[in-house]
Amino acid sequence: MRKWLLVLGLAGAAWMTFVLYIGSLRLAIISNYPGFFLARWCVHYSGIAPSLWTLWMFNGLLVLMSSLEWVIVGLIAWGAARRFSK
Repeated sequence: MRKWLLVLGLAGAAWMTFVLYIGSLRLAIISNYPGFFLARWCVHYSGIAPSLWTLWMFNGLLVLMSSLEWVIVGLIAWGAARRFSK
């Protein structure tokens, strides 16, 4: 079970890293809706443009939330599979 949680967490992080690498903010919003708004709520900037640190924080929160979401979905799927297999 722990191995699958690790695999799902890494898959979620890899997915969001790929989405950020290709630069599609729309795909990031669609695939990680709660994480996007959490990152937007946590990371604020003032001025003309955000600093590099602000961008790293925003992207890091997106990757972390995507990883956690994939783990949660995996736990729900595992629980449902266990319940229906009995």
